[in-house]
Amino acid sequence: MRLNEKEGLRRYIGPKRLMLLLFLLGGLFYAWGLYRQGELSPSIIEDYREGHPFVAVILFIVLYASSMIAVLPTLPLNLAGGYFWGGVVGGIYSATAVTLGGWTSFCLARALIGMPFAKRFDNRWAEKVRREFERSGWKFIAFARLNPIIPTGPLNYLLGLTSTSHFSFLWATFIFLLPPSIAVAYLGESVKNFVTDDVGVNSVITTILLCSGAVTFLACLKFASRLFHKEDLAHEVDTTGDDAQRSTRHEGHHAEDRSLVGGPNHCR
Repeated sequence: MRLNEKEGLRRYIGPKRLMLLLFLLGGLFYAWGLYRQGELSPSIIEDYREGHPFVAVILFIVLYASSMIAVLPTLPLNLAGGYFWGGVVGGIYSATAVTLGGWTSFCLARALIGMPFAKRFDNRWAEKVRREFERSGWKFIAFARLNPIIPTGPLNYLLGLTSTSHFSFLWATFIFLLPPSIAVAYLGESVKNFVTDDVGVNSVITTILLCSGAVTFLACLKFASRLFHKEDLAHEVDTTGDDAQRSTRHEGHHAEDRSLVGGPNHCR
């Protein structure tokens, strides 16, 4: 019994996963330290943009992807993409970096914990949410990517714990993050700034987030109403089935009574 418990413990907290977890935590703390010191500012790309344009693009993508893995604020980088390369090109670079960084987070979460959200839940409502997510598939990822109020960094790790495939994650993330990435990049190009404290940038971002919050609230209401509607339908089906079973048993009892009554007459 102890041997089985030990094997089960090692399966979830093995030395490889422990090493990976420590490496990830160390990288997160180190990245946040650099961010607080201003070492991850987009301004470091400006030194390479004219003399080494290819290096500047690679540095931008690596910096953006690393910030995504470390769950750092990435809005200044998206603005910087538009400021350095224009709305369309800067948006494509940003979407590429987010996809690569998000996929890395997705793989790390799956390697560390596995896919616990892909298994059946004992709780009825949790199981309903899980089934709705699996039924929606890429549509949920599309909604989350198009909605700026949903934090992209934590969502990447969360999706790694679900049944989402690598291919679905990659294509849905890139395709549906491309429009908002280009939009934010155009904002950086138009204001000629990548500082989020800028009055013009701050006003536009606040408006976008308010609209996004309203859309998210309505979507949550629709999702909840769908769950309750299915629950009511399931209850009606169960009630109808119980009535049919009772009716069948009642008719069976009547048939037995008639056979008992008619039995002696038949013998005569």
